[in-house]
Amino acid sequence: MLGAFQKLLAQPRTRDDRLTLEQLGLALRNVRPNHAMMPVFAGIICAMFLTWVSTAVLVMWFVIVVISVIPLAAVTYEFARRAPTDNDRRKWTLFAAGAYAIFTVGWSSLAFVFWTQGSDLNHMLIVLLVACTLAGNTALIAPSRPLLWVSFVVYGATLIAAPLQSGGLIYGGLSAAAVLYVGYLYLMARQLYATARDMLLLRDDKNDLIDALAKSKEESDEARDRAEAASRSKSQFLANMSHELRTPLNAILGFSEMIYAGINRNPQSQLEYAKIIHESGSHLLTLINDILDLAKIEAGGFVLREQDIDLGSLLEKCSQIVALKAEDGRVEICNHIPAGLPHVVADERALRQIQLNLLSNAVKFTPPGGSVTAFAHIASDGAVAFGVSDNGLGIAPDDHQRVFQNFGQGRHDIVTADKGTGLGLPIAKGLAEAHGGRIHLDSGIGEGTTVTVYLPASRASTPALEALAS
Repeated sequence: MLGAFQKLLAQPRTRDDRLTLEQLGLALRNVRPNHAMMPVFAGIICAMFLTWVSTAVLVMWFVIVVISVIPLAAVTYEFARRAPTDNDRRKWTLFAAGAYAIFTVGWSSLAFVFWTQGSDLNHMLIVLLVACTLAGNTALIAPSRPLLWVSFVVYGATLIAAPLQSGGLIYGGLSAAAVLYVGYLYLMARQLYATARDMLLLRDDKNDLIDALAKSKEESDEARDRAEAASRSKSQFLANMSHELRTPLNAILGFSEMIYAGINRNPQSQLEYAKIIHESGSHLLTLINDILDLAKIEAGGFVLREQDIDLGSLLEKCSQIVALKAEDGRVEICNHIPAGLPHVVADERALRQIQLNLLSNAVKFTPPGGSVTAFAHIASDGAVAFGVSDNGLGIAPDDHQRVFQNFGQGRHDIVTADKGTGLGLPIAKGLAEAHGGRIHLDSGIGEGTTVTVYLPASRASTPALEALAS
């Protein structure tokens, strides 16, 4: 029996572990009423054997039965209360088999304690009681193979050995018949075990199917939501593009048509028309380039052309480029870029575009008299940080995530004539992430805005490490 238990407990922890626990739980639920009923049956049996057995022996056996049922009742209660997991299979199988073995040994001891030599009726009652006990327990504990082993080893051995106490041809034949009886019940037990296992397998398959259907529905709902979001984004994209493209195209076509038709031949007016056409064409080209860059970034097709870059010089040049626009809006441009800022290994055009986008946004949303500051420093973790801060309108916390979405705009755009396309920050974020970096926004309504780009320390050249050390 010990070898059989070791074989059962050594099985790999797969789906069988869960089934073994479920079958053990089913068997324990089946025997739960026995905890209260077995002492009652024991009392009735003691009354039946008063004719052959002394009262002291009967009381002793009754006490043994009551004590032996306590461990099984405790295991049954704790198993139901704790709901063991697959990892507890070995422990709970040992507990249940041990508790059940104590009970079966205590109960089957009647075959030897009550056996009275010379009384055939006494013998027949004992054999009948043990045979009925084995049959009843086979039906109750059939779902659990370990408990079945205990039942057949203890009750089966008792049923076969009890008649041999008297010896003789008749009792020897009774013992042989008991062997056949135990074998027959064992075959029945195997059928009951297989039926219980199939029932639990079907239940688990049903539960797995329900879980799979629920997961499929969840995935389907997520896919539908993504499709709806993509459809909304497409509609928003078309709406934004139709407006953004139409505005400069209308200006180009309108003023070029006026020049072509000879309306207002004043050279000064025609020069202004040409300037408007040039600015509209430049705006249109910038917009198209932004869209193409964004498409490359989102498609993963943006290829970095890495080289050693003097970041401080690049940031100062970007400030010079937007200086004229800042002057028109009466916005002061300041540079807080330390001397000797280390070089970085990156795509120069991408870093320039990031900084120009940040500066353009800052100038656009800073009222006259305000200031915009370009800055750079080495973060505590060695990352190279650069960006732009302003004391302009600011962005509400609820809009922080939206402004990094394509064509996303904060509520400050409502009060600004030049609303822009909403592509500046998404492109800056995409380019920063393409370098393995990240972008951080710190802003609030009326508190200005600070956007910081962090490039990983691995992109800093040797001077960066030296600057950090100093």
